[in-house]
Amino acid sequence: MEIFLYFFLGTFSGVLAGLFGIGGGIIIIPTFFFVFSYLGFADEILSHMVLGSSLGVIVFSSISSTFSHNIKDAVDWGLIRVVAPSIVIGSALGGFTAGLLESNTLQGLVSLFLVVASIQLIFEFPPPPQNPQTNLFGPVIAGGGIGWLSGVFGIGGGIFSVPYFYHRGLKMMNAIGTSAACGIPIAISGSISYMVIGLNDINLPNYSVGYVYLPATIVVGIMSSLTAKFGVNIAHRMKQKKLRIAFAFLVMIMALNLLMR
Repeated sequence: MEIFLYFFLGTFSGVLAGLFGIGGGIIIIPTFFFVFSYLGFADEILSHMVLGSSLGVIVFSSISSTFSHNIKDAVDWGLIRVVAPSIVIGSALGGFTAGLLESNTLQGLVSLFLVVASIQLIFEFPPPPQNPQTNLFGPVIAGGGIGWLSGVFGIGGGIFSVPYFYHRGLKMMNAIGTSAACGIPIAISGSISYMVIGLNDINLPNYSVGYVYLPATIVVGIMSSLTAKFGVNIAHRMKQKKLRIAFAFLVMIMALNLLMR
């Protein structure tokens, strides 16, 4: 049953990663909370295991999603080269920041973040007006902030980076593709930091490397990498409003349920 759920989750999250440029973390995280609780993971490390494993999955889905977007010339590699170093540093610091928080506190913060993210998806608050002339210093600072928040919350960062890249003057499809590419350094740096800070924790379950649970990470990650291209194809062909709203309500329900646990 556990493996079947991982296959289903990987399929669904991969499509979402390609469709919205979000890495799939906002659906992976609440699901991992329920699965890992069912498996009996210690409460003291539950949140850290969820977020570290989520970032591990996003390594797979972001690579696949980026590859598919790149084929359609929807990735601005020049901008990626500017923001990638600060994203890597920010994401690693985000993982270490999360390691300093109690699991219950971290769970509450993640739940509130998911509620806010779902509201953003429902109402689709417009990004700031486009300003392609923003100086070089801005993307470096923004990359660090996006990386740090993504590392803390165990996500690919698309909820932050898509509006930012649109503000930088990219078309929306290019903003989504570039955001997917940003998920690669975010997920690699963040998941490594979760591995490192959790290596000596006595509560770790079997088959874990630090706070990354390998069975869930590998199975969900492989499935998401195989299905992300379908989300990319949908994104380039359809209006996403109804699907986005339905998905947002699903995330909100899961987040509120998580908040009340």
